[in-house]
Amino acid sequence: MTLLSLETWRNLMGFHPYHFWQLSSTDKVPVDTGCNTLVWSYPWLSVDAASRQDIAQAIETAEQKLTSYLGYAPAPRYTTTTLEWPPSGGPWGSDGRWLSVPLMDGFVQAVGTEQLTLLGTPALVFTDPDGDGLFDTWTATLATTITDTAQIAAYYAAADRLNSDPAGDAWRIQPITVSISAGVATIRGRAWQVVKPILYEGFASDAIDPNPALLTSTYVGTLDIYQRTTAMDGTTVATSQGVVTWETQPWHGWACCCSGCVAASNPYSGSFYDVAAVAQAVARVGIRDARHGLVTPAGSLYNTAAQTWSSVDWAVCSAPDRVTVRYLAGFPLGSDGLMQEPYRTVVARLAAAELARNVCGCEQANRALYYWQHDLAQTARGDELFGISPENLNNPLGTRRGQVYAWKFVMDQQQLTGFLA
Repeated sequence: MTLLSLETWRNLMGFHPYHFWQLSSTDKVPVDTGCNTLVWSYPWLSVDAASRQDIAQAIETAEQKLTSYLGYAPAPRYTTTTLEWPPSGGPWGSDGRWLSVPLMDGFVQAVGTEQLTLLGTPALVFTDPDGDGLFDTWTATLATTITDTAQIAAYYAAADRLNSDPAGDAWRIQPITVSISAGVATIRGRAWQVVKPILYEGFASDAIDPNPALLTSTYVGTLDIYQRTTAMDGTTVATSQGVVTWETQPWHGWACCCSGCVAASNPYSGSFYDVAAVAQAVARVGIRDARHGLVTPAGSLYNTAAQTWSSVDWAVCSAPDRVTVRYLAGFPLGSDGLMQEPYRTVVARLAAAELARNVCGCEQANRALYYWQHDLAQTARGDELFGISPENLNNPLGTRRGQVYAWKFVMDQQQLTGFLA
């Protein structure tokens, strides 16, 4: 799922909000530009134009490329990473402190897994604040004890999610505005964000009618509102902050020297001789350097009675082979809960350059897209002359204007992590 929402990309690229989300009628927001400006949900609905699925894939590609070269994601994302355990004689480094492991993802916000807690499924109230005859704004309210608006997230309700999908990024409504006052959360968004998903699944390329008389047919009536936090106290290998993993060892007559292959404390017990088996232990993970992604994992045990964690010794004669860490990392969100500038602009322009096709039928509807897709490696077009420096021409992102723009940003912001032997 993309970190930059499709709706934010649409807004930055200047596409018509109703037409981008496939909404139009003869009396309300008609298509009257002389060409088809509707954007369809899937590529097969319009073979000559990019669909919203194509755009989402381009945004994801842009985010992946930026993350690779910047050393951190342009916005926080939940990630699970498995790394080789550094060579060591124990879970400590040469300085006597916990051994650190580089995640290679900067700006670590928290270590743990995404946790969604359903707060309610309020009804949406549609209004026409600008009086243009279109009910283009929805509002939902619900009582809550939460005070942090950043924890409030809106998703399509279970009845509207296709294939009985669970709540997740694919069904999240973004962007929204949230305010909390006197124990009541007020969530607002735009109507074109909450079209019934089933209406996008038809094989006929028909516009969806936004006429106010069809509100209940066009838009969903409720949303699931969740509290979105990081669960940091998982006590199993499936839910913990981290997992340390050992492979079994060949039998040389000395492999059971510590506590014996059948000792209850030995994580290899019962499978020591199985070449394909592994032993795993729950790990806690400290953050040593959030900006550069240095963390300190170690096998840990939770005391249910005391509700405390403590580290545990290795029960075998060797260091772990791998460590898995679950975490939230990326450049912090802004006060509006969205990807900060200039990252959102860089992602949007690079995604535009990554698109192989235009979004809709004519140049008038694609002005911004044409600009960022223009290949600067061209030396001339008609009576226009172009020039580009060798450094920009050879950049690994490409020679389209949006790719060059993004590479210049990377060179200015790039975070490199080095380690002293």
